[in-house]
Amino acid sequence: MFRYTVGTIIGGILVATVMTGIVSFFVTAINTDTFPPILHEWVRAWMLAWAIGTPGVIILSPIFRYIGIKFSDDPRDN
Repeated sequence: MFRYTVGTIIGGILVATVMTGIVSFFVTAINTDTFPPILHEWVRAWMLAWAIGTPGVIILSPIFRYIGIKFSDDPRDN
């Protein structure tokens, strides 16, 4: 069920980096009422979000892949 490969880890890190960067950008812009937000405040928020989000993505992505394959009708997934 859980197969961690180099691609899985790198993909998880990239997904978490992009996801947390975009979310923290808009949250910081909303909280500071400036668009685009001040760079150092956005980077500070992004570091915290990345530290929390990356382990979650790496741990949960194989679980969601397993669940998705169980619900798939595509014969290539078996």
